Amino acid sequence: MQDQFEWPEPEHEADKVILRNVRNHGCHITGIPDANPPFAFSIGLYLNYGHPELIIFGQSAQNAQAIINLIRDRAAAGHKFVDGDISDDMLENGYKLGFWQVPLGIYRQYLGTAIWFYQKSRFAFACLQVIWQDVNRRFPWEAECSPAVKKDQPLLKKMVS
Repeated sequence: MQDQFEWPEPEHEADKVILRNVRNHGCHITGIPDANPPFAFSIGLYLNYGHPELIIFGQSAQNAQAIINLIRDRAAAGHKFVDGDISDDMLENGYKLGFWQVPLGIYRQYLGTAIWFYQKSRFAFACLQVIWQDVNRRFPWEAECSPAVKKDQPLLKKMVS
């Protein structure tokens, strides 16, 4: 895919960092710590591995980066997560991660830098929301899930009908 990709022109030093990270590490992780809830997303997984980009809400910057990098490592090894997947072998103590397709109509609200990165591409990039469980191992779509965890993870797939 890289042979058909047109790299964006960097306008700022931060843009150069993004391009360097995508080239050298397989992806760049953009954190939005001041959002409510805070979130982070990847840039470059789709280009480098044909894997959907990732967005995760409600985690510290350090945790979000660690989780995205774990998934990046799986993508680099050839694994592709898809909408509806549940992974039970990445987190400690048996916690699971869920993956839901992010609707295109939500991209502008959350993925601005990724849109900039892929703007010259002939292919629309896919994105998955990474969803984590509460302390009782319940996902936000489950009725018994902690209200705080539900608040920290807006389910983007349910925001657009």
